[in-house]
Amino acid sequence: MRIAIDWTKRGREALILVGIALFLAFVRPYGGTGGSPFLLNFLVWLILIVSGTAVGELTVWAYYKWRPQGPAWLMIVLTSLVTAAGVTGVIYALKALSGGYILVGNAPVHILYFYVLVIATAMTLLGYTLGRAFNVAGPDFVHRVDDRDAVAAFLERLPVKYRTAELWAVSSEDHYCRVHTSLGSDLILMRLSDAERELGSVDGLRVHRSWWVSRIGIQGARREGGRIVLVLKNEAEVPVSRSYQDTVKHAGLAP
Repeated sequence: MRIAIDWTKRGREALILVGIALFLAFVRPYGGTGGSPFLLNFLVWLILIVSGTAVGELTVWAYYKWRPQGPAWLMIVLTSLVTAAGVTGVIYALKALSGGYILVGNAPVHILYFYVLVIATAMTLLGYTLGRAFNVAGPDFVHRVDDRDAVAAFLERLPVKYRTAELWAVSSEDHYCRVHTSLGSDLILMRLSDAERELGSVDGLRVHRSWWVSRIGIQGARREGGRIVLVLKNEAEVPVSRSYQDTVKHAGLAP
């Protein structure tokens, strides 16, 4: 699947990160960078903010790979803890590379980690809040929240017992769609093309004229006579049309 990059959004994020770095360079929290020139102070904080953002985005991505329907509070806690560890490592790397000249907080490692954790938590919460409200900053929270919102809205068509389920796949049956979930399956009156359009933000793809699958619903894949067959977590088999085989392989769903 191709990943589209919203350069306007990324540009706004970069400006926000620069602004945060300028603020931290001015206030010098915890005595950061001592008496170094303001420009050097700013560059150090910019490096820390950018590296923290990179670690945070990677952590958010890994979290939702691990728990696609996981709660936001757990994501925030884990992202803050991992980001603080990564930034603490960068601080010690800068100290070593500069021969001790660049020193952000002269404290034992566990105290320094706590100081960094406070800022990392604030940054994570800020990114989450702005991402929910304006889609302008922080790790890619909005994409994941939208994914879950799209699935939740789609599952509203099913009986109540399915509302909290994982969405695994949607298949076409005449004028109906069968919705395959972690709690079973049911039919809805809908065209598959309309279902695919509604689920456009979800991590899934069309693999056959009669099948759309979600990545989290796939248990494995095998080949039969040159064709690919995907296996869902409920053991249901999904044929992959020849015209979709390259797309499926490019998405990493089959060898």
